[in-house]
Amino acid sequence: MINAVSAGVAWLLLLIAAALRLRPGRQPVPDALGRRLSPVQTGLLRGGRRGAAQTGLVELYLAGSVKAGWQRTVRPGGAWLPRGCSEVARAQYHVLYGPLHPRRLEGIERVQRALQGVESELERARLVVSRRRVWIVRGLLLPLFAAAPLGAAGGGQTAVWLILDLLADAGAFVLWVWPRRTLRGQALLTRLRRDQAEARQATEHQPDALLLSVALFGAPALRAQLPRFTQESGLLSRPPKEPIDRGGGPGEAFASCGG
Repeated sequence: MINAVSAGVAWLLLLIAAALRLRPGRQPVPDALGRRLSPVQTGLLRGGRRGAAQTGLVELYLAGSVKAGWQRTVRPGGAWLPRGCSEVARAQYHVLYGPLHPRRLEGIERVQRALQGVESELERARLVVSRRRVWIVRGLLLPLFAAAPLGAAGGGQTAVWLILDLLADAGAFVLWVWPRRTLRGQALLTRLRRDQAEARQATEHQPDALLLSVALFGAPALRAQLPRFTQESGLLSRPPKEPIDRGGGPGEAFASCGG
């Protein structure tokens, strides 16, 4: 009886957490699957803030505004900002004064604010869930990870209840690591990847299609379509333990973004 109650509570918590984690929200969004996302918004839907930051950096690279630097860094390029650039690209350009690893660039406050703005737009569209809801869901999931170990340690647990507890643990783990996309957001990403599959063949002579490919497919597109920049800039690598001196130089005072 105790085992049945324990398993029932675990599955109830799992179902509540799944509903909170995956549901798009109460307020309907008209034609959610038909809305046109920018490449940076698409990158955030696919890979979170890091995906958006990578897409913004590729946007700058394709415009000649940044280039690969020394020892897996990026540095300012010879061109100004592209006309109509995204806020994320604009923020990265304005804070990049010298060689800097992409992840350190992503962590600068101004860039984080720009990424948060994009994130908020997708939250309002019910394509990703808020960070607050993610933490609430994880609070519900925490007890589940102890269900099977405690049941096994207590003894007297039949194989059926142990299997149910283990399945609840597995479900909790999947929800814990699940991307912040809602089911609506996942459906939109799947549709975009299907409709824009030809973008994976784009080259640097087709910057719009190449940027869309990076936004939709992430690391595989970067390695296949921008191998040299990806390797030399450290775009997919971890930053070095010691920060690299960014040096000095002119910044945003001499930059513009389409006037």
